Amino acid sequence: MSKNSLLLVDPNFKADAYANCHLLLKITNDSFSYAVVDKDSEQVNVIFDKQGCENLQQDLQAAFENDSYLSQQYGAIKAAVHTSNFIFIPDEWFDADNLAVYSKFLGSDSKIYTKHHDAFGFKTLFSLDENVEERLPENTILYPQSSPLLALVNHLSGDALLIDFTAASFNVLFVKDKKVNFQNHYQAENTEEFNYFLLLIIEQLGLNESTAVYLQGIINEDDAYYNTLLKYFNNLYFFLPAGKQESELLADMPKHYFSGLLALNLCE
Repeated sequence: MSKNSLLLVDPNFKADAYANCHLLLKITNDSFSYAVVDKDSEQVNVIFDKQGCENLQQDLQAAFENDSYLSQQYGAIKAAVHTSNFIFIPDEWFDADNLAVYSKFLGSDSKIYTKHHDAFGFKTLFSLDENVEERLPENTILYPQSSPLLALVNHLSGDALLIDFTAASFNVLFVKDKKVNFQNHYQAENTEEFNYFLLLIIEQLGLNESTAVYLQGIINEDDAYYNTLLKYFNNLYFFLPAGKQESELLADMPKHYFSGLLALNLCE
């Protein structure tokens, strides 16, 4: 898997158009990417991606200090941020007036954020690394890393496994009977580690070779991870960005690389 970074800019993008655009940020444990998307036409004007970040906080700080696209005034800024401090709470168990009680389950005393998933009947409670959080603009709408995956559930067909890859990790969502059955994040530095976690997921969820598997992020047909999946599943599909995104920037790129990032535009 590639650890290269890239920056693509539509040559027709006008400097006065920022206010009519959304800035989408995807911050994982080992990568950082963003897109500038017109909020009306969904035209993708700018794409940046950096994989294999050895010091994510340092890379994030450098980006916000030096990248002019991150210092503009946008109509909205949305950021999906990786954190290991998250829990799902069914609506009927949720106490909005006593958020502090959930701190012991999150393993953190940091500020608790809440994201509602009304269609699924639960909420995500999460806290963030303060060193990452303080790098982001004050008006950033924060989401847990799972939110872009959850936003894509209605775009999946039947029971399905959705896997979003970075260069050294992957995020998994399993939908069964139109309900979220499982979601988790794993670090995998090589094919052997990926194979181990994949077998664990297959066993825990009772998956079989006919399960539909949708792939997005940094994975390519016939690479090592793809071939590992082929050992266990017959139905692999690259998941293209949902919505009507049109851009010359994506014309010559594997569009599934950016499906997870662009899915942030679907998050409320």
